[in-house]
Amino acid sequence: MHKLIFSMQLRATEDLIYGNLQLIYPDRAIDYIATSGCANWQQPEDVWARGRGPIPAGEYQVSNEPYWLETRGVEGLFYHITPDPVGSGDRVRGELGLHFDANVPGSSGCIVLRNESGWKRLCSRLASIPQKFIPLSVEYA
Repeated sequence: MHKLIFSMQLRATEDLIYGNLQLIYPDRAIDYIATSGCANWQQPEDVWARGRGPIPAGEYQVSNEPYWLETRGVEGLFYHITPDPVGSGDRVRGELGLHFDANVPGSSGCIVLRNESGWKRLCSRLASIPQKFIPLSVEYA
């Protein structure tokens, strides 16, 4: 069984923080540099900040059937992350996905890759996985 793990160290900084997206195969793992959230919005309390903070920690699934989005910042393949929406009390985040970081560095809560060749390799590898949904764990230090 394949799975994905996104990990990043949240902290107060004006710089964009990058973490690691790991694609795990039964016999090996491949790492990609990735981020979630916008610069200056990557502290632990920012995970519920809609449109700015990183994806909340937890267990998700990534659809292995991407679709094309023209939305600014995506402008390409979008792998939907579920459950959608995700919430805690009265705090809710939705429309989260995995995609290429096509515009200003960072995201509105999605997990994004900035390196285009890495993104293309990830898409190719995801296309070869027969699972319809790939488990995703989001972890913060």
